[in-house]
Amino acid sequence: MLVAVASVKGAPGVTRLAMTLTALWPHGASATLVETDAVGGTIAGRFGLAASPSLTTLAAAMFPAAQDVRIGEHTQQLPSGLPVVVAPADAAGVQATVLDLAATGGLLEQVAADSETVVVLDCGRLDVRRLSPVVTVANEFLLVVRPVPEEIGLLGVAIKSLQKAESRVRLVLRGGGYTAGEMSRTLGVEVAGRLPEAPEAGLLARSRRNAYARSVQQIALSITDRVRQSAAAVVEPEPEAVA
Repeated sequence: MLVAVASVKGAPGVTRLAMTLTALWPHGASATLVETDAVGGTIAGRFGLAASPSLTTLAAAMFPAAQDVRIGEHTQQLPSGLPVVVAPADAAGVQATVLDLAATGGLLEQVAADSETVVVLDCGRLDVRRLSPVVTVANEFLLVVRPVPEEIGLLGVAIKSLQKAESRVRLVLRGGGYTAGEMSRTLGVEVAGRLPEAPEAGLLARSRRNAYARSVQQIALSITDRVRQSAAAVVEPEPEAVA
């Protein structure tokens, strides 16, 4: 299963949501965080991690056979113990690497088709003029937004681009403002949930008792339910009657 998280403006907490989704993924499944921010990675620098292994080594491992790649061999651990594949700081390098990973038959496509593997992509800020190829591969594309008037116009443009690309996009509202119903009606897209303005326990909310973590858990559960329903809706053709 492949879940992508991005924003279109400002810093509404994409990395924070991606980390918390990874840490609190439901049903006992283990998830891995993969940084794919098109402007370059920041997680390694922020947490004092090594430059390698990284997104670059992960993409290189796809050749000659993507099905032989083990994502865990390219992860490092955050101080919390969370497994992460960090991106290089070079924007052009990240963009080229993501193109390889998201190619037809590539690793991300395989992850999206595998219900036993969970990968959360931290996509950073979305460039609506040049959409990341992950928007069409991901089982779920979460757009983190602040539900305020000044963001509606840009959001409308971004959502139209995503829908044109047949992305499975939903909104995650951050903080106060318009209701979920108002945002959904105005922008023509579902709302996956609403997050408190700020987490109660730092960057990574692990406590299942705090409000931010509970909100993220509900979003994660809604993702797993949607993916399961989508898989169940794929009905195999009935066998032809024998004359």
